Amino acid sequence: MNQNLPACLFNGQILTPEELTFPELARGFMYGDGVFETLRARNYVVFRWQEHWERMKQGLATCRIRFERTGKSVEEEIIRLLTGYQLQDAYVRVNIWRSRPDVFDPGREESGHVLIFARPFQPYPEQDYRQGLRCLVSQRFRRNENSPLSSVKSLNMLENILARLEARQSGYQDALLCNTRNYLTEATTANLFFVRDGVVCTPALACGALAGITRSIILTICRRKNLPVKEGQFPVRYLGGASEVFLTNTLMGVMPVREVAPVFQSRSFSFSQMFQEELNHLFLEETSGRHQKNT
Repeated sequence: MNQNLPACLFNGQILTPEELTFPELARGFMYGDGVFETLRARNYVVFRWQEHWERMKQGLATCRIRFERTGKSVEEEIIRLLTGYQLQDAYVRVNIWRSRPDVFDPGREESGHVLIFARPFQPYPEQDYRQGLRCLVSQRFRRNENSPLSSVKSLNMLENILARLEARQSGYQDALLCNTRNYLTEATTANLFFVRDGVVCTPALACGALAGITRSIILTICRRKNLPVKEGQFPVRYLGGASEVFLTNTLMGVMPVREVAPVFQSRSFSFSQMFQEELNHLFLEETSGRHQKNT
């Protein structure tokens, strides 16, 4: 396989990217009328697949897209794709969108296409984990905590992209977003955590934050270690009293933040490093049980 191109599986059929045609992709491309999940896989095991699938099902229900396949069957297709291309350490993305029509109004159409693609996993730069990211608080974009779409991983990522560009154009690496009531929610592609007075804090889902899979793992680790946790509503100024800030998602794991302009600066990464070690241990343990079959 060309390492620059992903392996693809469309509605159960393995294809090259060149074999996908516009009519099949049209509605997802033109309207973003669908959902996706980003996954890590190792040794042909998809990490925390069931949690990702449950979130995807909820997103499909919100979008009124009917997808009658089971999570187990989709997982088996992912593994078939990975084994077929011998991707032992992989990035995987599952996309499901309304199959038709190619005009705006979907009418009563609820059926969906599924496209799974995978490529070798490329980790974030090690330098980012050593130095921490520089972020700003977006002044242009807000999460709508009252919208049901705040809990959906939609194919339409335009708001996130523009917030990231806002950060980049100001010399920062990422942006934090507030909601319509000026409470913190998350970063452009990651959940937000910070430590204040020894308490691990994260915005509540009701603020408009996505129910991140890694976010849930971090909260579970906190409970196991008897670390105090607070999920709540936090204004930006609350970060001024934090000793540490970090971001989480499936691909980055736990990423320290050294600056949130204009309220926070710190080189203390002890919590983020501890959580990253715990997460790595969990990932290696849960993805060690399946071996490629001889063909």
